[in-house]
Amino acid sequence: MLTDLTWLSPNQPFPPKSEDARLASYVKYRNLFEGKHHLVWSDLWDLQDLQDADVLLSTFFKGYYGYKKLPFNWFKIVVDVYSDFLVGEPPVLTPPTEVEQSEIDSISDRSDINVMLWDVCKDFISLGNGICKVRFVGSPSMSPGSLIERVDPSIWFPVVDPDNVWSYTAHVLAWTFTTRIGTSDAKLLRVEIHQPGVITSRLFWMNGSIIDHEVPLTVVDRYASVPPVVHTGVSYPLVFVVSNIREEGTCHGLSDFNDMEDLVHELERRIQRISSILDIHARPSMAGPDNMLTTDPETGEDVLRVGGRFFPIKKDEERPTYITWDGKLDASFKEMDKITDMLYGVTDLSPAAIGDFSRGVTPTGSAQFRRLLVRPLARTNRIRLRFDNTVKRAINAASILDVNGRIPGSVVVKLNKINWQDGLPSDPREEAVIEQTRKNSGLTSKRSAIMRLDRCSIRDAEIELDQMKSEPRDPPREISSTDALDGSQPRDDLIPGRNRQPELTGNPVIDKIDGVK
Repeated sequence: MLTDLTWLSPNQPFPPKSEDARLASYVKYRNLFEGKHHLVWSDLWDLQDLQDADVLLSTFFKGYYGYKKLPFNWFKIVVDVYSDFLVGEPPVLTPPTEVEQSEIDSISDRSDINVMLWDVCKDFISLGNGICKVRFVGSPSMSPGSLIERVDPSIWFPVVDPDNVWSYTAHVLAWTFTTRIGTSDAKLLRVEIHQPGVITSRLFWMNGSIIDHEVPLTVVDRYASVPPVVHTGVSYPLVFVVSNIREEGTCHGLSDFNDMEDLVHELERRIQRISSILDIHARPSMAGPDNMLTTDPETGEDVLRVGGRFFPIKKDEERPTYITWDGKLDASFKEMDKITDMLYGVTDLSPAAIGDFSRGVTPTGSAQFRRLLVRPLARTNRIRLRFDNTVKRAINAASILDVNGRIPGSVVVKLNKINWQDGLPSDPREEAVIEQTRKNSGLTSKRSAIMRLDRCSIRDAEIELDQMKSEPRDPPREISSTDALDGSQPRDDLIPGRNRQPELTGNPVIDKIDGVK
């Protein structure tokens, strides 16, 4: 871990040695996410034991892995499911006033905030740390103002309090690049140091992987207008970190891939071996009497030509046969099922989360669907808790930069609440029944009900209320879950308690009393 900035000095290596293990894990987990599993597990394609069996098996060799690539990318599935649960349905940012809502809308549009949050969530799950920063874009831009953007965790180097590794004293964003200076190419190190209220920019000349000396920012044309020091007016750094469960004694979060890596490795090895066995059985070797062979007139070699030929068999003659063996595939399939069950347990997923309803009943409503997703939704809620305060602070910082940058109509925003959605398909009829029940019971307002039903902001809800007031009111009628989807009324005889015919019990006294009721 880094506890000061002395590593940004001449004759120091970059990246710092203490960060090598973290950066190496990022490379591995990115390869797994992108489906490049052969770069992580070389034994997936190692079938050297079959090399001498038949020249036809050359396509199975490690060097030809591209012809035998069968990864089932569980890593991407986990990232997609939980990122979709978190921000696949955009969260509703609800400030107290309409003026603040306009400011939030501007920041969200400039930042493309929903896509940005999805990318940060991907880093959070796959790498253990999701990073974003707030910056201000000046007047030469088509839409000047502040924006929130994702930061690659591999360029993030946190500096922590030596007495509390979970407390950041600075966030350093540093990356190397090569550019043309004079008549030669030079390798340079660009550094941004984010501390409370201030951003410091520096540029270093690199000698291989060693920092040589510091140079002015004006050495590179695109940094010529960057001031060395910027006072932000924000009381905390403009880099925001969302860390997964932290490893003890470090400030870095653990990747969710860490627990599932060995299971996916074993699963893919089974798939690969089964595929190899089936391919070999598709063209097995043949055994039979030597009179099946013919001599090739050109080479003089004995060869077997089996395509479309008929072999007459006399009594007591040996029949030609294929050489096959029992591959014990049933045992492999059972092992794969067990591994898959363990993956569901490790990742908190369920078959329903990936659209597989073959193991149980198909849900008929949103409530039943949610019961099948208890564990995935609980894990999503834990992720949501880590994102909530970070998003609020980032939007607050962006609004402060807008005010300091004199963006017209800008105000400082302090979000009280973020209405996170669950990313699941909604049931409008079920939700309408719930909202009407709450309204009739005096437990909510019309505006809040509209905001929940339409997933809209305060301003949009107010517009809807004004529109409702200007339209003629229909006679109120309680919404029933038995209403037909096509708008027609349900049959009275199917509604409990309505037009019910008494059942005859055979006792004249009871039947008479029931008929009076």
